[in-house]
Amino acid sequence: MKLIQIKVMKSGLRLKRKAVSGAVVAVVVVIIVIAAAAAIYFATAGQKPTAATKDTIVVGTTDSVQTTIDPADAYDYFGINIIQNIGDGLVDYAPGTTNIVPALATSWTVSPDQKVWNFTLRQGVKFADGTPFNASVVKYSIDREFAIDEPEGPFAGVGYDTIINSTTVLGPYQVQFKLNIPFSAFLALVAFTPMYPVDPKVAPMHSIVNYTGNIATENPNGLGPYMLAAWVRTAGKDIVMNLTANPNYWNASSGYPKTKNIVIKFYTDSTSLNLALQSEQVDIAYRQLAASDITSYKSNPSFKVWTGPGQFIQYVVFNEKTPPFNNVLVRQALAAAINRTAITQGVFYGQAVPLFSMIPIGMSYHIDSFKTVYGDTNLSYAIKLLQQAGYSSSNPLKFTLTYPTGHYASTDGIAAQLQAAWQKTGLVQVSLQAEPWSNYKQSTSADQLQVYIYGWYPDFIDPYDYSAPFLPADGIGFLHSHYVNPNMTSLIEQAAQTSNPTQLQQIYSQIQMLTAQDAPLVPLFQGTTIAVSTTHVTGIILDATTIFRYYTISATT
Repeated sequence: MKLIQIKVMKSGLRLKRKAVSGAVVAVVVVIIVIAAAAAIYFATAGQKPTAATKDTIVVGTTDSVQTTIDPADAYDYFGINIIQNIGDGLVDYAPGTTNIVPALATSWTVSPDQKVWNFTLRQGVKFADGTPFNASVVKYSIDREFAIDEPEGPFAGVGYDTIINSTTVLGPYQVQFKLNIPFSAFLALVAFTPMYPVDPKVAPMHSIVNYTGNIATENPNGLGPYMLAAWVRTAGKDIVMNLTANPNYWNASSGYPKTKNIVIKFYTDSTSLNLALQSEQVDIAYRQLAASDITSYKSNPSFKVWTGPGQFIQYVVFNEKTPPFNNVLVRQALAAAINRTAITQGVFYGQAVPLFSMIPIGMSYHIDSFKTVYGDTNLSYAIKLLQQAGYSSSNPLKFTLTYPTGHYASTDGIAAQLQAAWQKTGLVQVSLQAEPWSNYKQSTSADQLQVYIYGWYPDFIDPYDYSAPFLPADGIGFLHSHYVNPNMTSLIEQAAQTSNPTQLQQIYSQIQMLTAQDAPLVPLFQGTTIAVSTTHVTGIILDATTIFRYYTISATT
């Protein structure tokens, strides 16, 4: 079988020396030393000493690990982000880009039919506890994902369990993946945390590693720039987490991590996080300051506001298992009535933009399908559909909109704007219910919610990641919308097996239009990635991957 070779080579520079007399060498050395000393003197004369770099940076957040930091289970932004800093993949994204580069693998080959991938692994790498990394560890990790195949985890959610056929050890540092389909975005899948190698000493083959309060037994990762030094968690809510430089990190020679210790402090709400930043109890606030506070920091010279491309989206989910949301007319009516501008301007002060597709703006094959079907805040159409569904002013549609707290920004404001928009029809009465993020997923899984708000950060940069996880064939997945449509399932299967751009444009256009017509979920807005820090902080990189890299950040005293 002919293979297409993809390699990244390091170039080197070799110096040749000619024999010279000892006297000449001595003179040259003296001249160089004197010149260097003079250069240093004149360059530094009158300058203040360079500020020292801090050993510890404190990051504040209102977020929390949803369940675990096990790659077989973690499917929440913060849990995944911790794994991205204390673990590593065979490949990674170059910071500031969406370019995939070698990491634990140094090179790879792919067969012409894109169904066989061979990876050559980096040698001499160890987990933080000293366990050697090799091809057997990679196979163990992927076989473990298959063995667990957590229904609401990322491995099943993204579809690894249907894309990957087998993992084979070809040698101590060579591993092969055989695919069931020629999935064009496979390298992006390899860069995502479900394919991160785990420590076999910590991660059992058939069970998820849960929080225990003991670092040695709750963290199956250990190949990243940091290792987990402390984790305090009470009643499903994180209190503090400490990361410290991994002495065995394979890329330490490149200067990573830039800061030895990262302390993550968890706050109950945006107000307390904002106060902590103002008083400099934290160096960085990341997820979630209120939009109004972010606006005020932009004009405050004591702080920096860091922004990056927005691949984050937020949307409403209808549970079709709960009447009347099994009625497409009801879902369509509520989709038509939404006022996205009221949310993006009134709640987010222009830090977000209206979104009319589950595939974000700027990503390949995006179309404004919901605007095509419903227009923008089409109350007359919403009223018509509600009347067709049997509702009137004397017989209004009544339901509860539930939203999470402590995970996404300003969900109370989003919920209030949705309530106002729907009640403007005169045919809808909406009750609002807030629920802590620590319980929100459990309520979703138990089908206790009628209409509810969720958000999405990219697992990998491809429209497939904004389609397949939301629209599983069984209608359950992680959202429990109970939406099942064989035509949708067929379209998503076609998208997975197609690499021709023209054909993909047609397939994803159909997926987006069918999503709009059936309205099992409705996109609201697309946000930007924002962090706020003191002026001492440097090295925050916010890009389309939405990976928050602690290891690139440093700060002066």
